[in-house]
Amino acid sequence: MSHKKIIVAIGGNLHSKNGLHPVEICQEAIKSLKSMSIIVEKQSSWYRSDPIPKSDQPKFFNSVLVASTTLNELDVLNSLHVIEKKFGRIRKNINEARIIDLDLIDYSSKIHDSKDIILPHPRAHLRRFVMQPLYEIEKKWIHPILKTNVEEILKQLDQQELELFSEL
Repeated sequence: MSHKKIIVAIGGNLHSKNGLHPVEICQEAIKSLKSMSIIVEKQSSWYRSDPIPKSDQPKFFNSVLVASTTLNELDVLNSLHVIEKKFGRIRKNINEARIIDLDLIDYSSKIHDSKDIILPHPRAHLRRFVMQPLYEIEKKWIHPILKTNVEEILKQLDQQELELFSEL
């Protein structure tokens, strides 16, 4: 079975019930990926950003991972959802505050649109908190549909504020 290169965005903006910071929760979730046959090769720094759309919920903490896997794209997505659930994610409303969020941004540059999965992630190119960390670790990434590199995408997102977050 061949290894596929994937890009995963990870983030959150709520502390856990036992008081873990969102970055700590995400770091624990990253460790869980290996047990799901997802091997992290690179990870960006952590960034802090306002929620999109703007709201009064807490700021988000985000990072991006480049990984490899032998899983197909749907199994990767399902694995990410299993990890989210393990760490307490409850999906009720769109754009709500969340303890953890794992998004499959890219699966070997595959383009797919079905009721089960959309690749690449349909809103990733609209979010500086995904594109900036991705640029940090994968400067040559090209959006499979837009045929635009991450640097050019970032130029269109200048209005979105993002700050580098120093580790806890």
